[in-house]
Amino acid sequence: MTPLARKSLLILAITLACVYGLVRRPIHLGLDLRGGVSFILRVKSDRRDEVELTRRVLERRINALGLSESPVQSYGRRGNELLVQVPDVHDTARVRRLLESRTVLEWYAVDGGPYRSPEEAISGFGGVLPLGTKLGHTAPDAASGMLWYLLKGQPVIRGSDLRDARVSANDLSLPVTTFVLSQEAAKRFERYTSNNLGKRAAILVDNQILSVPEIEDVIRDSGQIRGARTIEEAQDLALNLRAGALPAAVEVIQERTVEPSLGADSIRLGVRAGIAGLAAVVAVMLGYYRRAGVNATLALVLNAILLLAVLACFGAVLTLPGIAGVILTIGMAVDSNVLIFERIREELRTGKTAATAIAAGFAKAFGTLLDTHVTTVVSCGFLFVFGTPAVKGFALTLVIGLVTNLFTSVFVSRVLFDWELSLTNTARPARSFI
Repeated sequence: MTPLARKSLLILAITLACVYGLVRRPIHLGLDLRGGVSFILRVKSDRRDEVELTRRVLERRINALGLSESPVQSYGRRGNELLVQVPDVHDTARVRRLLESRTVLEWYAVDGGPYRSPEEAISGFGGVLPLGTKLGHTAPDAASGMLWYLLKGQPVIRGSDLRDARVSANDLSLPVTTFVLSQEAAKRFERYTSNNLGKRAAILVDNQILSVPEIEDVIRDSGQIRGARTIEEAQDLALNLRAGALPAAVEVIQERTVEPSLGADSIRLGVRAGIAGLAAVVAVMLGYYRRAGVNATLALVLNAILLLAVLACFGAVLTLPGIAGVILTIGMAVDSNVLIFERIREELRTGKTAATAIAAGFAKAFGTLLDTHVTTVVSCGFLFVFGTPAVKGFALTLVIGLVTNLFTSVFVSRVLFDWELSLTNTARPARSFI
């Protein structure tokens, strides 16, 4: 197989994978385009620092569901109410659970149990719990009901000791949440597990026991949390653990549906304007660059497919600022093609053959393209660090578009030229190319 054929197969495979991804996981539209659900929350605290920390944690949780650009804003005059607007939501109950769950993780040593009731647990100690112990319970179960365990001492690790949390499957293919501890907590956890081999431990989330595993081996910096009944439940636990525990309890005091803020007419006119603008760009490229214009159009279409596929892979929610990033990416793509084509034309004017002119044109234009793309990415970095969630969505969309544009304008466009050269007489200055 020739190098050109291998490159072509690579482009075809990437294109098919992107199309398949878009079909299986289409991009969701934002509040301004599709609407969504609005929640008004009350933080059960009057301290401003706790309310602000709660706002930041909730914002991390919501945006961890995807690039949703969903800011959590202060609401009302009381100072302890927050407004959350989540776009294109199908499972409002799940979002509500994410908002209301404090997700306070604690790992305790078990001193006794299980018991059927608190009275049964206390009766074994003369009606008084031993010093330094407390009771913890599991979630009610249809088969065994609620079980109680006697927990001793202070928590061995807490949620604040975690560096990361992800979802995986155990030996029985059941969903579990794996976590990674910080360096200091890992040393503490290693000492605890080495001194308590064969004993039981209780993993609590929001004062409810999820599982009571037996310590079978020394564990240092990672572990598993079992007890999730579905993969979605395990994912939500991992998401909340990564975002951090809420410093205060939260309750939803209002939930309502939000209509698209732009309106159907604005959306329809915007789509028409986008199609008209894209058609005008394609017409100019075809008229001015002839056969090379077809090359640029194909690269532009593939660039759009790649950009949308990457956004869909991230679970992005497309809003008006995101669309602005897509449009600017199209402009950058056209600018890249114009720069390359003009370089090729300059080489053709010197009397070089088509193959030599195309190779020299791409080589000379690459440095300029790389400089412009890098400087734009740096600018987007500042927008992402200091901007609002909407500005961050614009910046991230533009960065992804710049990366895909380098691939299509340099690699894909060159492969298309090579195919055309292989099918024509390359010994003459082919003005018909451009």
